[in-house]
Amino acid sequence: MPSEIPTTNFIECETKELNLDVVLLNGQSFRWKKDMNESEKLIGVACHRVWKLWRIDENQIAFQVLAKFPQSKIFDGEKKDEEILKDYFQLNVNLSTLYSDWQNLDSHFSSIFQSSDKKFEGIRILQQPLLETIFSFICSANNNITRISNMVNTLASLYGDKITVKMDKEREDEIQDFFDFPSIEQMANRLNGMEKILRDKGFGYRAKYIAKTVETLSKIDGGFENWEKKLKKMEYSDAKIEIQKLDGVGPKVADCICLMALGQHQVVPVDTHVFQITALHYLPELKKSKNVTDVIYKRITEFYAERFGSHAGWAHSVLFSTRLKRFQSKEKLEEEEKQNTVKSKKKK
Repeated sequence: MPSEIPTTNFIECETKELNLDVVLLNGQSFRWKKDMNESEKLIGVACHRVWKLWRIDENQIAFQVLAKFPQSKIFDGEKKDEEILKDYFQLNVNLSTLYSDWQNLDSHFSSIFQSSDKKFEGIRILQQPLLETIFSFICSANNNITRISNMVNTLASLYGDKITVKMDKEREDEIQDFFDFPSIEQMANRLNGMEKILRDKGFGYRAKYIAKTVETLSKIDGGFENWEKKLKKMEYSDAKIEIQKLDGVGPKVADCICLMALGQHQVVPVDTHVFQITALHYLPELKKSKNVTDVIYKRITEFYAERFGSHAGWAHSVLFSTRLKRFQSKEKLEEEEKQNTVKSKKKK
């Protein structure tokens, strides 16, 4: 039976502390989407729940828990929905203070807010489950947000728990199925033939990495939960080395996992977007480089850590978001198109 429409709850949270659209759609989590009927609202699966979120005004966010999956009973402990949501968004971190510090330290960062009409305020890092983060970013290799989202949701639909949600209290036929991200046990129980199934679903070479990583994680001494606890106690460099033992996890993917699941706020994953931002605004000598070598990767991460400090990974997320087309204005896209055209003509 579909779940009933729940009550609406509220949390006090200023716009400058949380930009729902950007944070949930900028490639940190891949389980969120706009509500087709109410575009100002977002629906997604996180923390073993189906949520609907929207901003009421500059000071308040409204939320509904549309359903809870079986794993929520293990995950929750004594926490209430509001506490779980606040933890997910890491609202204990004062983002306004960080933004103020970064703008004083960095002229490019400051310029973003002089021209964007506050569009990039409130961008913070989510605190996500380790298991889902590992597989999400294995899927991210040489990929875009739309395709990664499709892959992560496919993993959930193949191996996770299903729940049917009633989306409209006025219409009985307005129902939708949602899937929780599976536990390592659920995935391991279906390991036989997994690689072929995922290849048939369009995962490509990532299918092999996923199947091998499921096997590895299911056989860890002491179990996955104990391994996770050990990782969270490790120094960043040690945790990164440990994570890179998994198939399909290189330096960038490992850094994404450290930043988004292990609380290593200073970590900056370096991809094409970050490389381009760095070459354009900070280290122009990198323009001569065609590839992100290990040496260049290290140099870029050290630069951001020195420039932005203990939450450099958070600052990087703001800079990264400015490069995503879905958050750029029409004028900005046209300007970039002109610049690319000029560059192409010069090459000829």
